[in-house]
Amino acid sequence: MDLLTRMVLFCYDLELPADFEPKVVDGEVEEFLQRDVKEQFESMARDYHDPMKPNCYLCVIDYLLRTGEISPETPGYLDLVRELRSGDCA
Repeated sequence: MDLLTRMVLFCYDLELPADFEPKVVDGEVEEFLQRDVKEQFESMARDYHDPMKPNCYLCVIDYLLRTGEISPETPGYLDLVRELRSGDCA
């Protein structure tokens, strides 16, 4: 059984009103989490129990890169960007 697969994940930023509360309606999502950047970084620790699926972190990391929360000064930055952006969309 393969635990890793190569796939393309499309990420979108969507600005919502501060009082917006998403609702689970499609059976795909169990719950929605709202985290600040500090909480998001904490949730990525290896020993943190998190209900998010591991592939969701690719979108989180992409967001943190695009917003500068993970910057070129961050150790391993170039390797992270290279791996996240490797492959093609075919």
